[in-house]
Amino acid sequence: MLKKPTFVILTLAALIAFSIAISAYTSAEDKDQKQREISIGFYNVENLFDTLDDPDKDDDEFLPSAEREWNEERYADKVEKLSTVISKLGKTLPTIVGLCEVENKSVIEDLANANALKNGDYAIVHYESGDERGIDVGMLYRKKQFKVIYSKPIFVPLPETERPTRDILYVKGKVTKGPELHIFVNHWPSRWGGQEESEFKRLSAAKTLKAAIDSVIGTNPDALILCMGDFNDYPSNVSITEVLKADSLNTKSKMVNLMHGLQKQERGSYNYKGEWDFLDQIIVSRTLTDYKLPDIVSASTKPFFFDDMLYLNEEYGDIKTNRTYGGTKYFGGYSDHLPVYTILAY
Repeated sequence: MLKKPTFVILTLAALIAFSIAISAYTSAEDKDQKQREISIGFYNVENLFDTLDDPDKDDDEFLPSAEREWNEERYADKVEKLSTVISKLGKTLPTIVGLCEVENKSVIEDLANANALKNGDYAIVHYESGDERGIDVGMLYRKKQFKVIYSKPIFVPLPETERPTRDILYVKGKVTKGPELHIFVNHWPSRWGGQEESEFKRLSAAKTLKAAIDSVIGTNPDALILCMGDFNDYPSNVSITEVLKADSLNTKSKMVNLMHGLQKQERGSYNYKGEWDFLDQIIVSRTLTDYKLPDIVSASTKPFFFDDMLYLNEEYGDIKTNRTYGGTKYFGGYSDHLPVYTILAY
Protein backbone atom coordinates (compact mmCIF):
# COMPACT_ATOMS: atom_id res chain seq x y z
CA MET A 1 0.00 0.00 0.00
CA LEU A 2 1.38 3.39 -1.01
CA LYS A 3 1.13 6.20 1.49
CA LYS A 4 1.37 9.93 0.86
CA PRO A 5 2.57 11.57 4.08
CA THR A 6 1.75 15.12 5.05
CA PHE A 7 5.50 15.65 5.34
CA VAL A 8 7.64 13.30 3.31
CA ILE A 9 9.19 10.78 5.65
CA LEU A 10 12.21 8.97 4.29
CA THR A 11 14.51 6.63 6.06
CA LEU A 12 17.72 8.46 6.83
CA ALA A 13 19.83 5.98 4.91
CA ALA A 14 17.63 6.15 1.81
CA LEU A 15 17.54 9.94 1.78
CA ILE A 16 21.30 10.24 2.27
CA ALA A 17 22.00 7.74 -0.51
CA PHE A 18 19.72 9.49 -2.98
CA SER A 19 20.95 12.98 -2.07
CA ILE A 20 24.61 11.98 -2.40
CA ALA A 21 23.91 10.55 -5.82
CA ILE A 22 22.52 13.90 -6.99
CA SER A 23 24.90 16.24 -5.14
CA ALA A 24 27.94 14.80 -6.88
CA TYR A 25 26.82 16.79 -9.88
CA THR A 26 26.58 20.18 -8.23
CA SER A 27 30.28 21.08 -8.12
CA ALA A 28 30.31 22.58 -11.59
CA GLU A 29 27.51 24.97 -10.66
CA ASP A 30 29.28 26.16 -7.53
CA LYS A 31 32.14 27.69 -9.49
CA ASP A 32 32.21 31.42 -9.87
CA GLN A 33 31.80 32.00 -13.59
CA LYS A 34 32.36 35.19 -15.55
CA GLN A 35 30.12 34.07 -18.41
CA ARG A 36 26.41 34.61 -18.59
CA GLU A 37 24.41 31.57 -17.61
CA ILE A 38 20.92 30.39 -18.41
CA SER A 39 19.18 27.24 -17.28
CA ILE A 40 17.16 25.09 -19.65
CA GLY A 41 14.79 22.50 -18.24
CA PHE A 42 12.18 19.92 -19.12
CA TYR A 43 9.30 18.64 -17.01
CA ASN A 44 6.64 16.00 -17.60
CA VAL A 45 3.94 17.54 -15.42
CA GLU A 46 1.69 14.44 -15.34
CA ASN A 47 -1.75 15.15 -16.73
CA LEU A 48 -2.08 18.88 -16.23
CA PHE A 49 -5.72 19.15 -17.27
CA ASP A 50 -8.06 22.01 -16.54
CA THR A 51 -11.48 21.22 -15.05
CA LEU A 52 -13.52 22.09 -18.14
CA ASP A 53 -15.01 19.56 -20.54
CA ASP A 54 -13.54 19.85 -24.02
CA PRO A 55 -15.84 17.98 -26.43
CA ASP A 56 -12.96 17.46 -28.87
CA LYS A 57 -10.78 15.66 -26.32
CA ASP A 58 -11.04 12.54 -24.22
CA ASP A 59 -10.68 14.49 -20.97
CA ASP A 60 -13.66 13.05 -19.10
CA GLU A 61 -11.55 11.49 -16.33
CA PHE A 62 -10.31 14.96 -15.33
CA LEU A 63 -13.62 16.63 -14.57
CA PRO A 64 -15.24 17.46 -11.21
CA SER A 65 -17.95 14.87 -11.89
CA ALA A 66 -15.48 12.06 -12.68
CA GLU A 67 -14.29 9.40 -10.26
CA ARG A 68 -11.04 11.33 -9.78
CA GLU A 69 -13.04 14.38 -8.62
CA TRP A 70 -10.66 16.73 -10.41
CA ASN A 71 -11.81 20.16 -9.23
CA GLU A 72 -10.61 23.75 -9.10
CA GLU A 73 -9.01 23.33 -5.68
CA ARG A 74 -6.95 20.34 -6.74
CA TYR A 75 -6.05 21.98 -10.03
CA ALA A 76 -4.89 25.19 -8.34
CA ASP A 77 -2.83 23.19 -5.85
CA LYS A 78 -1.09 21.25 -8.64
CA VAL A 79 -0.34 24.44 -10.60
CA GLU A 80 1.25 26.03 -7.53
CA LYS A 81 3.30 22.92 -6.81
CA LEU A 82 4.54 22.57 -10.39
CA SER A 83 5.38 26.25 -10.72
CA THR A 84 7.43 26.07 -7.51
CA VAL A 85 9.44 23.18 -8.93
CA ILE A 86 10.01 24.94 -12.27
CA SER A 87 11.18 28.09 -10.48
CA LYS A 88 14.05 26.13 -8.93
CA LEU A 89 15.52 24.69 -12.14
CA GLY A 90 18.76 26.66 -11.94
CA LYS A 91 20.31 29.43 -9.90
CA THR A 92 17.60 31.84 -11.04
CA LEU A 93 14.28 31.37 -12.81
CA PRO A 94 14.95 29.15 -15.84
CA THR A 95 15.11 30.80 -19.24
CA ILE A 96 13.57 27.94 -21.22
CA VAL A 97 11.36 25.10 -19.98
CA GLY A 98 9.95 22.36 -22.17
CA LEU A 99 6.72 20.78 -20.92
CA CYS A 100 4.69 17.71 -21.72
CA GLU A 101 1.32 16.32 -20.62
CA VAL A 102 -0.32 19.76 -20.76
CA GLU A 103 -3.90 19.86 -21.99
CA ASN A 104 -3.83 23.25 -23.67
CA LYS A 105 -2.25 26.69 -23.75
CA SER A 106 -4.49 27.87 -20.91
CA VAL A 107 -2.92 25.54 -18.33
CA ILE A 108 0.56 26.70 -19.39
CA GLU A 109 -0.59 30.29 -18.91
CA ASP A 110 -1.74 29.40 -15.41
CA LEU A 111 1.73 28.00 -14.68
CA ALA A 112 3.40 31.15 -16.00
CA ASN A 113 1.13 33.37 -13.89
CA ALA A 114 1.55 31.37 -10.67
CA ASN A 115 3.27 33.07 -7.73
CA ALA A 116 6.60 31.31 -8.18
CA LEU A 117 6.95 32.21 -11.87
CA LYS A 118 5.03 35.43 -12.46
CA ASN A 119 8.15 37.60 -12.09
CA GLY A 120 9.82 35.70 -14.92
CA ASP A 121 7.69 37.42 -17.60
CA TYR A 122 7.25 34.16 -19.50
CA ALA A 123 5.83 33.69 -22.97
CA ILE A 124 4.52 30.43 -24.41
CA VAL A 125 4.95 28.31 -27.52
CA HIS A 126 2.18 25.74 -27.91
CA TYR A 127 0.26 23.97 -30.65
CA GLU A 128 -2.67 21.57 -30.32
CA SER A 129 -1.71 18.05 -31.36
CA GLY A 130 -3.74 15.07 -32.51
CA ASP A 131 -3.37 13.12 -29.26
CA GLU A 132 -6.84 11.82 -28.44
CA ARG A 133 -6.51 12.50 -24.72
CA GLY A 134 -5.63 16.07 -25.57
CA ILE A 135 -2.17 16.17 -24.00
CA ASP A 136 0.41 18.27 -25.80
CA VAL A 137 3.95 19.55 -25.49
CA GLY A 138 4.76 23.21 -24.98
CA MET A 139 7.51 25.60 -24.01
CA LEU A 140 7.86 28.48 -21.57
CA TYR A 141 10.54 31.11 -22.18
CA ARG A 142 11.56 34.37 -20.57
CA LYS A 143 10.98 37.13 -23.10
CA LYS A 144 13.89 39.26 -21.89
CA GLN A 145 16.34 36.38 -22.21
CA PHE A 146 15.18 34.54 -25.31
CA LYS A 147 13.55 35.65 -28.56
CA VAL A 148 11.57 33.19 -30.65
CA ILE A 149 12.30 33.57 -34.35
CA TYR A 150 10.22 30.69 -35.69
CA SER A 151 8.26 27.70 -34.40
CA LYS A 152 6.14 24.86 -35.71
CA PRO A 153 4.70 21.45 -34.73
CA ILE A 154 6.22 18.41 -36.42
CA PHE A 155 3.81 15.55 -37.07
CA VAL A 156 4.90 12.05 -36.04
CA PRO A 157 3.40 9.48 -38.45
CA LEU A 158 2.00 6.21 -37.09
CA PRO A 159 0.01 3.46 -38.84
CA GLU A 160 -3.69 4.25 -39.33
CA THR A 161 -4.54 1.49 -36.86
CA GLU A 162 -2.74 3.37 -34.07
CA ARG A 163 -3.96 6.34 -32.07
CA PRO A 164 -2.19 9.56 -33.07
CA THR A 165 0.61 10.72 -30.81
CA ARG A 166 1.99 14.09 -29.78
CA ASP A 167 3.70 16.36 -32.29
CA ILE A 168 7.32 17.35 -31.77
CA LEU A 169 7.63 21.07 -31.08
CA TYR A 170 10.36 22.90 -32.98
CA VAL A 171 11.47 26.35 -31.83
CA LYS A 172 14.22 28.45 -33.37
CA GLY A 173 15.30 31.39 -31.22
CA LYS A 174 18.14 33.51 -29.97
CA VAL A 175 19.46 33.92 -26.46
CA THR A 176 19.87 37.59 -25.51
CA LYS A 177 23.49 38.53 -26.25
CA GLY A 178 24.08 34.85 -26.89
CA PRO A 179 23.74 32.07 -29.46
CA GLU A 180 20.91 31.03 -31.74
CA LEU A 181 19.36 27.74 -30.62
CA HIS A 182 17.29 25.11 -32.41
CA ILE A 183 15.09 23.44 -29.79
CA PHE A 184 12.99 20.28 -30.15
CA VAL A 185 10.50 19.40 -27.37
CA ASN A 186 9.38 15.77 -27.41
CA HIS A 187 6.88 13.41 -25.82
CA TRP A 188 7.22 10.11 -27.62
CA PRO A 189 4.59 7.32 -27.58
CA SER A 190 4.28 5.42 -24.31
CA ARG A 191 5.28 1.85 -23.51
CA TRP A 192 1.66 0.87 -23.00
CA GLY A 193 1.27 -2.77 -24.06
CA GLY A 194 4.94 -3.55 -23.51
CA GLN A 195 8.30 -2.07 -24.46
CA GLU A 196 8.93 -4.35 -27.42
CA GLU A 197 5.35 -4.27 -28.69
CA SER A 198 5.26 -0.45 -28.67
CA GLU A 199 8.84 0.21 -29.79
CA PHE A 200 7.93 0.80 -33.42
CA LYS A 201 6.05 3.93 -32.40
CA ARG A 202 9.04 5.46 -30.68
CA LEU A 203 11.27 4.49 -33.59
CA SER A 204 8.93 6.47 -35.83
CA ALA A 205 9.22 9.46 -33.49
CA ALA A 206 13.01 9.09 -33.42
CA LYS A 207 13.21 8.98 -37.23
CA THR A 208 10.98 12.05 -37.43
CA LEU A 209 13.20 13.94 -35.01
CA LYS A 210 16.37 12.78 -36.78
CA ALA A 211 15.03 14.01 -40.13
CA ALA A 212 14.22 17.40 -38.59
CA ILE A 213 17.72 17.66 -37.07
CA ASP A 214 19.33 16.70 -40.39
CA SER A 215 17.27 19.37 -42.13
CA VAL A 216 18.59 22.04 -39.75
CA ILE A 217 22.18 20.83 -40.10
CA GLY A 218 21.81 20.66 -43.88
CA THR A 219 21.10 24.38 -43.89
CA ASN A 220 23.67 25.25 -41.20
CA PRO A 221 26.30 22.63 -40.24
CA ASP A 222 27.26 24.74 -37.19
CA ALA A 223 23.70 24.98 -35.84
CA LEU A 224 23.35 24.60 -32.07
CA ILE A 225 20.68 21.97 -31.41
CA LEU A 226 18.99 21.00 -28.15
CA CYS A 227 16.46 18.18 -27.92
CA MET A 228 14.59 17.56 -24.70
CA GLY A 229 11.60 15.56 -23.63
CA ASP A 230 10.02 12.45 -22.26
CA PHE A 231 11.26 9.97 -24.85
CA ASN A 232 9.63 6.98 -23.13
CA ASP A 233 12.89 5.21 -23.96
CA TYR A 234 16.10 5.11 -21.99
CA PRO A 235 19.55 6.37 -23.08
CA SER A 236 20.54 2.81 -24.00
CA ASN A 237 17.53 2.06 -26.24
CA VAL A 238 17.75 1.71 -30.02
CA SER A 239 15.73 4.87 -30.74
CA ILE A 240 18.34 6.94 -28.91
CA THR A 241 21.57 5.10 -29.68
CA GLU A 242 21.00 3.94 -33.26
CA VAL A 243 18.45 6.34 -34.74
CA LEU A 244 19.50 9.60 -33.08
CA LYS A 245 23.04 8.23 -32.64
CA ALA A 246 23.29 10.06 -29.32
CA ASP A 247 26.16 8.96 -27.10
CA SER A 248 28.26 10.26 -24.23
CA LEU A 249 30.37 13.41 -24.27
CA ASN A 250 33.65 11.49 -24.41
CA THR A 251 32.80 9.83 -27.74
CA LYS A 252 32.93 11.26 -31.26
CA SER A 253 29.17 11.20 -31.73
CA LYS A 254 27.62 14.29 -33.33
CA MET A 255 24.73 14.14 -30.84
CA VAL A 256 25.50 14.04 -27.12
CA ASN A 257 23.09 12.58 -24.56
CA LEU A 258 23.75 14.54 -21.39
CA MET A 259 22.07 11.82 -19.34
CA HIS A 260 24.43 9.15 -20.63
CA GLY A 261 26.10 7.41 -17.71
CA LEU A 262 24.09 9.12 -14.98
CA GLN A 263 21.78 6.14 -14.62
CA LYS A 264 24.77 3.98 -13.68
CA GLN A 265 25.19 6.16 -10.61
CA GLU A 266 21.64 5.58 -9.33
CA ARG A 267 20.16 8.69 -10.86
CA GLY A 268 17.00 9.09 -12.88
CA SER A 269 13.91 11.09 -13.65
CA TYR A 270 11.53 8.15 -13.38
CA ASN A 271 11.21 5.14 -11.12
CA TYR A 272 9.89 1.89 -12.54
CA LYS A 273 9.66 -1.14 -10.27
CA GLY A 274 12.26 0.28 -7.92
CA GLU A 275 14.76 1.21 -10.65
CA TRP A 276 15.63 4.84 -11.45
CA ASP A 277 16.53 5.77 -15.03
CA PHE A 278 16.03 8.57 -17.53
CA LEU A 279 12.95 8.59 -19.70
CA ASP A 280 13.37 12.37 -19.60
CA GLN A 281 16.54 13.43 -21.36
CA ILE A 282 18.43 16.38 -22.81
CA ILE A 283 20.29 15.58 -26.02
CA VAL A 284 22.41 18.22 -27.73
CA SER A 285 24.58 18.60 -30.80
CA ARG A 286 28.34 18.39 -30.41
CA THR A 287 28.45 21.94 -31.77
CA LEU A 288 26.61 23.03 -28.62
CA THR A 289 28.90 21.24 -26.19
CA ASP A 290 31.84 22.82 -28.03
CA TYR A 291 30.34 26.32 -28.14
CA LYS A 292 32.89 28.69 -26.59
CA LEU A 293 33.48 27.10 -23.17
CA PRO A 294 31.92 23.62 -22.97
CA ASP A 295 29.87 24.20 -19.82
CA ILE A 296 26.81 22.43 -21.13
CA VAL A 297 28.12 19.02 -20.06
CA SER A 298 26.97 16.23 -17.80
CA ALA A 299 28.47 17.95 -14.76
CA SER A 300 25.86 20.71 -15.01
CA THR A 301 22.99 18.43 -15.99
CA LYS A 302 20.82 16.52 -13.53
CA PRO A 303 17.34 15.71 -12.33
CA PHE A 304 15.88 18.09 -9.78
CA PHE A 305 14.00 17.25 -6.60
CA PHE A 306 13.33 18.35 -3.06
CA ASP A 307 11.99 16.14 -0.30
CA ASP A 308 8.27 16.72 -0.83
CA MET A 309 8.56 15.57 -4.46
CA LEU A 310 9.43 12.08 -3.19
CA TYR A 311 7.96 9.54 -0.81
CA LEU A 312 8.94 6.25 0.73
CA ASN A 313 7.12 3.20 -0.59
CA GLU A 314 6.78 1.33 2.70
CA GLU A 315 5.87 -1.95 1.00
CA TYR A 316 9.12 -2.17 -0.96
CA GLY A 317 11.31 0.27 0.99
CA ASP A 318 12.28 2.34 -2.05
CA ILE A 319 11.88 6.01 -2.93
CA LYS A 320 9.38 7.02 -5.59
CA THR A 321 8.02 10.21 -7.06
CA ASN A 322 5.17 11.85 -5.17
CA ARG A 323 2.55 11.95 -7.91
CA THR A 324 -0.88 13.53 -8.15
CA TYR A 325 -2.86 10.31 -8.58
CA GLY A 326 -2.28 6.59 -8.26
CA GLY A 327 -5.03 5.27 -10.50
CA THR A 328 -8.08 7.17 -9.27
CA LYS A 329 -6.71 7.68 -5.76
CA TYR A 330 -5.70 11.27 -5.07
CA PHE A 331 -2.27 11.71 -3.49
CA GLY A 332 -1.98 15.47 -4.03
CA GLY A 333 1.63 15.29 -5.20
CA TYR A 334 3.55 16.85 -8.05
CA SER A 335 4.24 14.46 -10.93
CA ASP A 336 5.29 10.89 -11.60
CA HIS A 337 8.47 12.29 -13.23
CA LEU A 338 11.27 14.48 -11.93
CA PRO A 339 12.32 17.42 -14.12
CA VAL A 340 15.76 17.57 -15.69
CA TYR A 341 17.80 20.65 -16.50
CA THR A 342 21.16 21.88 -17.67
CA ILE A 343 23.16 25.11 -17.51
CA LEU A 344 24.37 26.91 -20.63
CA ALA A 345 27.23 29.37 -20.12
CA TYR A 346 28.06 31.71 -22.98
